[in-house]
Amino acid sequence: MSQTAIFLVLLSASIHVGWNFLTKASSSPKTFTLLTGVFSIAFFLVAIPLIPFNAIPPAVWLYIALSGGIHTVYFIALSSAYETGDISFVYPIARSSPAFVAIAAFFMLGETVSRQGVLGIGIVVGCVFLIQVRGKGRTGLKKILNSIKQKDCIWAFMTLAAVVAYTLVDKAGMVAFSRAKGVASGLRGPIYYLLQMTLCYLCYLIFNRDRIRPGFGYILRHEGTKAAAAALGTMASYSLILHVMQTETVSYIVSLRQSSALMAVAAGGFGLREPYGRWRFFLASIMLVGFYLVASAK
Repeated sequence: MSQTAIFLVLLSASIHVGWNFLTKASSSPKTFTLLTGVFSIAFFLVAIPLIPFNAIPPAVWLYIALSGGIHTVYFIALSSAYETGDISFVYPIARSSPAFVAIAAFFMLGETVSRQGVLGIGIVVGCVFLIQVRGKGRTGLKKILNSIKQKDCIWAFMTLAAVVAYTLVDKAGMVAFSRAKGVASGLRGPIYYLLQMTLCYLCYLIFNRDRIRPGFGYILRHEGTKAAAAALGTMASYSLILHVMQTETVSYIVSLRQSSALMAVAAGGFGLREPYGRWRFFLASIMLVGFYLVASAK
C-alpha cells in the first residue's frame, strides 16, 4: 500500500472508533443510532444537487442497494450489541473481519489460502474465542461456550457477519464505480456512501420506529450534537475506506483498519471504565499479528 493509502486507512480507523465510542457512551445506543441516521439522511438531502446521478453505472446501483440492506443489519446488530455489552468486548469481535473475509473468499470465490494465511486466521479466531473469558476462573471450554450464548456476543457475531458481507460487496462496487466517467475519483467514495447509507438508515428507521420513538426527543435534546458528530464521523470514516478501495487490495485495507481494535479497547477500558481491560488489550494486540499474517500471505 502507498503511504497515502496507509495514512487514509489509519485516519479512518481513528474516526471509526470515535463514533463507536459516542454510540456506546449514549444512554440509548439504538436511539442514538436512529438520530445519527436522521442527520445522515439530512446530509444526503443537502448534497442531492451535487450528485451526478446519470454518471453512476447501473451495476453500481445494484451494489449500493445490496450494501444498504447489509448495512441495515450491521447497524441493528451493532446498536443492539452496545445496548448489552462493552465496547472493549464487542468491537474486537465485530472487527475481526480480515480472517473471516479470507475464509469467505476461500469458500465462495475459490481463493487459495497459504499456510501463513491459515496461521493468521487461526490466531484471530483463537483470540475471538479467548476474549469470551470474563473474570477469574472462566477459562474452561464450557464457560467460554456459555459466554458465546450471551446476547452481547450473539449481536457482536451478527455485526461481524455483516462487516464481512458488506466489505466484499463494497469492494466490488467501488471497483465498478472506478470505471465511471464523469465522476471525480475523490467524490466516488462520498457519493457511494451517501446513497447506500441513506437506504440503510431509511430501513433502520422503519425497523425501529416503534421500539425507540419514546426516547427520541430526550436523545435529541441531550445528545444531538454528539449524534451529528457521529453522523459526520461515519461518513468521513467509510468514505475514506471506499476511496482507498478503488486502487488497493481489500485484504490489506481491512487488516490495517483493524488497528482500531486496540483503540476501541483502550477507549472502553480508560474512557468507560470497562472490566478486563488488560486482558482484552492483550488479545487485541495478538489479533493485529493475525491480521498482518492474513494480509501479507502469498
